[in-house]
Amino acid sequence: MVSSNLKEKLKRLPTTPGVYIYEDSGGEIIYVGKAKNLKSRVSSYFGLNLNKNSKTFALVENIHDLRTIEVESELEALILEAELIKKHLPQFNISLKDDKSYLYVGIRPEKVDVDGKPINVPKVETFRKPDTRKFQYHYGPFPDGGTVRQLVRTLRKIFPFRDCSVNKYEKYKKLKAPCLYGHLGLCPAPCVNGMAVLPAYRSNIRTINSILSGKTSKLIKALEKQMKNFASVENFEKAAEIRNTLQKFKYVRQSFRLPGEYIENPYLLDDLARSALEDLVKIIPVLKQIPSRIECYDISNISGKEAVGSMVTAVNGRIEKREYKRFKIRTKNTPDDFYMIFEVLYRRLSHETDKKKTSWGLPSLIVLDGGKGQLSSAMAAMTKLNLNIPMIGLAKKEETVVYYDGVFHEIVPGVNNPGMRLLINLRDESHRFAQRYHHMLRSRKIFGSAE
Repeated sequence: MVSSNLKEKLKRLPTTPGVYIYEDSGGEIIYVGKAKNLKSRVSSYFGLNLNKNSKTFALVENIHDLRTIEVESELEALILEAELIKKHLPQFNISLKDDKSYLYVGIRPEKVDVDGKPINVPKVETFRKPDTRKFQYHYGPFPDGGTVRQLVRTLRKIFPFRDCSVNKYEKYKKLKAPCLYGHLGLCPAPCVNGMAVLPAYRSNIRTINSILSGKTSKLIKALEKQMKNFASVENFEKAAEIRNTLQKFKYVRQSFRLPGEYIENPYLLDDLARSALEDLVKIIPVLKQIPSRIECYDISNISGKEAVGSMVTAVNGRIEKREYKRFKIRTKNTPDDFYMIFEVLYRRLSHETDKKKTSWGLPSLIVLDGGKGQLSSAMAAMTKLNLNIPMIGLAKKEETVVYYDGVFHEIVPGVNNPGMRLLINLRDESHRFAQRYHHMLRSRKIFGSAE
């Protein structure tokens, strides 16, 4: 029987990635899990028709309370889950594994023959029940083996490494040809390429170690510095190579934070959101108070065809996907982004002025993907509805903030403060959401249905 306290907590669960912690009646932690969507994952436990003899039924019967820690990415949830399991050794994490031990990821030093010399060429492995003395670095335990293997495969595509035995290494060295992984570019193949690939290989190993230990912010800054240095001496090929690595790395990184930060402060994301909002008041002159609801808009079309608008929303500094809206442009089928943004803003804001329409909640700040032209059009829509809401444009060139207080102003606050990072995330998300809807409409027109 689910208690009323638990029912209330289940209703309020966020849809963000994070870790959930189940406690028994004595306050003891009995299970730790990770989720891409906390609400969906945690609710699923209490909606299942479980076999009364199953271990999961025994777990659910013992859940008296739950806590969650929200994080910024699925990768953070994975590593935080491992850290909490290692710290608390929850009873049901062990029993639900059916006696299988958890998976670890390790970096093992190993000497092999490189150009006739015994050289340490580390390798990356996943393993169970480790003898940690064999590994220079190891991470885990990770309960979800499939996710960990996918993570390692993803890292290998970006930062190739070897995982072969010494015997296999020697076999391909004698053949003077790399194995399949070498041919696929998933290993630099020091067995045949020798000393020439070792500097890059060691750099890859350091990078993987940084990712798994949560030091990715420093890593990103170092790579960006290297890219700029190569560009400054006109080594554009090398600069482009690092740029491509950075782009591939974005979806692995996702603003990675150390698990210790979340353990020390389970409300870290709320604190960061508050900091970003306070920062916005400092850097945007037309914003006089902390914005509780920020809406960001973008237009997507090709030559005016299948034109759409998007609205993405942040509530109390946190992007809230349930508040997203999309608009199919009704009045234009020729390229006119300015008029299209007027239409979208007029239709959206009329929900706050027309009593026949359902209110969506008045925004505290409106952000537009664009500059003076988009801002002028959106302001015209707002004036026509007799509303006065702080509004800015965010132009991609140098991430310039455009605002109007009788005359137009442009400021470049920089991208390294929390407020600007929130605006950029909103702008990028509105662009993605608009493009997705535009592509769906084009697919319907071409194929007769969305793909």
